[in-house]
Amino acid sequence: MRSLPSIETLRALDRAATHGSYSAAADELGLTHGAISHRIRELEERLGITLFRRAGRGMAPTREAVTLLAHVRQALAILDRAFPDHRRSDGNEALVISIHPALATRWLLPRLGSFTRTMPDVAVTIRSTADLEEFLVRGVDLAIRYGAGDWPNCTSLRLGGEIFYPVCTPEYRDRLDIRTPEDLRRCTLLRHGWQSWSNWLRAAGLRMPEPTAGLTLSDSSMLVEVASSGQGVALAGSLMVQEEIRRGRLVRLFDVRAEDIYGYHLVWQTGTVLSASALSFRSWVTDCFADTMAEITGDPAPVPMGDADPG
Repeated sequence: MRSLPSIETLRALDRAATHGSYSAAADELGLTHGAISHRIRELEERLGITLFRRAGRGMAPTREAVTLLAHVRQALAILDRAFPDHRRSDGNEALVISIHPALATRWLLPRLGSFTRTMPDVAVTIRSTADLEEFLVRGVDLAIRYGAGDWPNCTSLRLGGEIFYPVCTPEYRDRLDIRTPEDLRRCTLLRHGWQSWSNWLRAAGLRMPEPTAGLTLSDSSMLVEVASSGQGVALAGSLMVQEEIRRGRLVRLFDVRAEDIYGYHLVWQTGTVLSASALSFRSWVTDCFADTMAEITGDPAPVPMGDADPG
C-alpha cells in the first residue's frame, strides 16, 4: 500500500500557510521551527515541487501549494469531524465565530438570539478581534470581515455592501443650524482612519478637501460614541449607527449617501468542510444581513447571490 504523509506533516503545511511563518506554525503545534521546516521539505521532495517562497519577513505559499492546500484542508476537516476534539463535554456542538469588535457589538450580538433560539444545541463562541489578517486561526469555524473578499487561502461569501452618510446628535444639528450639505463647512468633521469623506463629499456635490484637522478614530465604535457625545459630524456606516438613529441619539443629516467598493463577507478556510452548525449560521447570517439592509434602505430584501463553495 502506498504510504501517505502523516497528519502532523499535513497540519504543518496547513498552519505554515495560514500564518505565513514556520515559527508561528511551530508555536501553535508545539513543535520547533526546524521540525516544521523538515516536514515541509519532506513534502517538497516527495512531490517534486516548491511549496513556499520568501515574502518579506514571512513565507508565502506557491500556486502549487495553494492547490494542494485545498485538498489537504478538506481532508483534515473530514478527519476533524470524524474525530472531533472541539465538542463540549455536554455533547453540544461548538461553533466559533471571529468578528471585528465594532461589528459584533453594534450589529451581530443584538441579533444573535434569533439564531441561538433556533439552534439550542449549538454552543456558540464569539471571538472578537480587530486583526484583519490572522482571523482564521485553528478553532475558528467562520469569520465575518469587511474588505474586498480576496483574503489568501480563504473562501468568502459576500453578505453585502455598506452605506455611509453623515450623522450627529439632534442638539449639534440644531445648534449649528445644519440644513444643507454646504453647512458642513462650519462643522467639525469626525474621521475614521480607514474611511475618507471624499466619496461622500463628491456625491453631495461639495468641492471640499478631505478634512485633515480635528479628531481621527481608528475604530467605528469610538467614532459613533464621539459623535453621540456631540463633538461633531461623523461619516458613519449604516450598520454602525442603525440603533443610535432608532433611539434618537443620532440623526442622519441628508439623503445623500456613499456606497463603499468593499463589503461584509462571511469567510472560511478554502477546502474546509463546513459543519451542520456552520452551514446553519451561514444561512441565518445571510438572511439577517439582507433584512437589516432592507430596513436601512427601505428596499425589499434581495435574494442573496454568491458563488461560494457550499462547503
